[in-house]
Amino acid sequence: MKWLQHFFKHDVKLAMMSLMKLPGFSLTVISTLAITLAALAVVLNINYLVLGKALPYPDSDSLITTDQSETINGETQYGFQILSAQFKIYTNTTHIDKMALMSLHGDKLNDVAGSPYVEGVKVTPEYFTLLDVPMHLGRYFTAAQGLNAKQQVVVLSYPIWQKHFASDPSVIGQYTRIGNDNYQIIGVSAASFIPPEVFGNFPVDLWLSFNEEVSLTSHWNAITGGVNGIARLKPGVTLAQASSVLGEQINALYQGREAVAANTAIGAHFVPLKAKIIADSSAMALMLLAGVITLLFIAITNMTNLFLSRAAQKQRVMAIQAALGALPKHLLSSMFAEALILCLAACVIGLIMAGWVMLWLEQDLHYMFARLQQVQLDVVTVVVSFLVSIGLALVMATLSCARINYVALNCQLQGSGKGTGAQISTTTRHVLVATQVGLATVLLFGATSLLSPAIERLQKPTGLNTDNVYYLSVDEGQLAPADRFALSQQIKQSLIRLPQISDVASTEASALAMGWENYLYDDQAKMQGIVSTGYVDSGHFALFEHPILAGRTFVEFTSSHSIPTEIIISQSLAQRLFGQQSAIGKTLQVQPENPLTVVGVVSDIYVPDGRREYAKERYYVPYRGNNLRFSVKVKGSLAIDVLQAQLKQIDAHLTVGQFTPLAQSLENRLRETKLVAILTISLIALALSLAAAGIYGVLSYSVQMRRYELGIHLSLGAHTHTVINMVLKQSMRPVIAGLIAGVLFAVMAYLLLTRIAGVAFEGQIIMVFITLPVMLLIASLACYLPVKKVVAGDPLQALRIE
Repeated sequence: MKWLQHFFKHDVKLAMMSLMKLPGFSLTVISTLAITLAALAVVLNINYLVLGKALPYPDSDSLITTDQSETINGETQYGFQILSAQFKIYTNTTHIDKMALMSLHGDKLNDVAGSPYVEGVKVTPEYFTLLDVPMHLGRYFTAAQGLNAKQQVVVLSYPIWQKHFASDPSVIGQYTRIGNDNYQIIGVSAASFIPPEVFGNFPVDLWLSFNEEVSLTSHWNAITGGVNGIARLKPGVTLAQASSVLGEQINALYQGREAVAANTAIGAHFVPLKAKIIADSSAMALMLLAGVITLLFIAITNMTNLFLSRAAQKQRVMAIQAALGALPKHLLSSMFAEALILCLAACVIGLIMAGWVMLWLEQDLHYMFARLQQVQLDVVTVVVSFLVSIGLALVMATLSCARINYVALNCQLQGSGKGTGAQISTTTRHVLVATQVGLATVLLFGATSLLSPAIERLQKPTGLNTDNVYYLSVDEGQLAPADRFALSQQIKQSLIRLPQISDVASTEASALAMGWENYLYDDQAKMQGIVSTGYVDSGHFALFEHPILAGRTFVEFTSSHSIPTEIIISQSLAQRLFGQQSAIGKTLQVQPENPLTVVGVVSDIYVPDGRREYAKERYYVPYRGNNLRFSVKVKGSLAIDVLQAQLKQIDAHLTVGQFTPLAQSLENRLRETKLVAILTISLIALALSLAAAGIYGVLSYSVQMRRYELGIHLSLGAHTHTVINMVLKQSMRPVIAGLIAGVLFAVMAYLLLTRIAGVAFEGQIIMVFITLPVMLLIASLACYLPVKKVVAGDPLQALRIE
């Protein structure tokens, strides 16, 4: 107790006064540790949420998703489901204890001001009971509102209820218009409920009942990633057993249909719900954790360098203290007081920084990680951060004092004071420098392996000219046109007459929507795979300046009864199917017994869609005008009001649904890639900064210990360049050793990950030749600056060693 009282009354006070005279040292230590602690707190929270924390649902470990697989010519792929196959699994009572069907259904709230677009999911009543959804108002679906009951009811999410319904409790029982259908609002979910991110990292705005018939025969022609199921298996049934048995059952249904392609099959690929949600987030979270841990080691080495430098500065003060009777524990207490003040200050600043970063993560980084809407600066994080800071302060003080020879220190005042640098060995200083450089080199190699593909993806041209191009969807309201194709053509001709519009083309979806994939067969009805599909008219390629490498575009057609039997394919697809032969005139089939003639080959496009590889294989077929959707190229700007007025001239029911610039859509698609690049560049910048500061600190100490020696060289007439070169040669030895060690470790890690763990390496070898010179340049500057400061001064001042 007396020691604590003396510590806080005297040591802390003296330490504070001493540190105020050393703003450079204090700022370096605080900034180093604050940034590192902030990064560590954030990344630990991410890893805890992604990998460690259980899902917030009852018995969440037993929940699974009923994913399917599809095998074509021996190759199996995952991620696409068929609703009728899901219905077969849903009705199984032998292996499935309870299951909820889910189907994405985004649309507009047409009776709300501005007709906002909302992300909805059609679900069966089991969704709410499996997840134990808490309700803020009303109730959720009952069995009477389940599958095939054809009821139209909806449960709103709490944020949507606040934003678009003004938190009005009287909305329960009222109707709202979603798309062209009226749904009765029966409930509002609690604010605390976080829906499982089965379909991706985006918020769910509302849950709708299935209002269409679903059966074993109804939906086989639609294979989509927007359908899935959440289930709990019967007690004693394993995931492998359920996948095997139910996979055989749904495949038997699939094979029993007419005109099934040869060498194709479907199956069940059930996965735990948590594994489905986190998907690739776990790999990115672990890579971030590895990077931050490496950064932490660099920071610790950096701080060791700084505190050794500080111990060197305090040797004369310590000598006076020792001469006056101070024991080693008193010297340790003095160093600990300084370290504690700096570490606690850094901890507070770091936690504030972490809080702001977590707020940013919550709002933005859900594009990269699942479950980040739950990230927060909790009590555990605060306590652990303070404990780490206190422990680090004790370690720094202990290491600093352990390198001080107390006996020699006690005798220092009796001597000339020269040669005191021997108290901290050259070997120790070299090890610290080599460790800094080695760790930074390893981190740079790892970071650039992420950065180079991200930069390449950001700079990759799409192959489409999206400048001033908008995606337009038109809502028809209560209008039920007898000939939708004719109405589509009428709208197209009306739009092209506007002076603000230079071109219009009909399309099924945005040109950047790469999620449409369908079967493709050759002329013998042999399955050639599931290929990205575009439904467009003949003017699509000219509007987007999409090069036609061979052949032509579709012939013009003016009626839904005269759709040409033509198909246009991408260059990559043409090369796979026909090799060096010309694809023009060849026959392909989207549906068996419906041959299409290849009339054109277009260049590949590179549209980022969340997958690692681009969907370069793609085919285009004539759009039948089933929906009123268009690609519109404008001159300058075009107000929505002008579009609305033009549509009203055709029919009063027509309104603008979506009018979205494709440039903005492309920006959103690259958002995750940009975040990867930003995080990686930040990690590289931190590593280089910490390494440079650490190397500078230890070499400053080394040069300070040699000031007397350097002063003699300069006094005897040695040229400053000679002295600088001499010190640089000696200082660069541990730097080179660290670089070699870092490269060897990085190569070993690369071989281990690629050859044994099977991790794909996307980095480019050119980044190695960039990383090493950058690291060498940073280290050289850190070596040069300390000696330059000494040789630029008065040699006599160096001889005094003050």
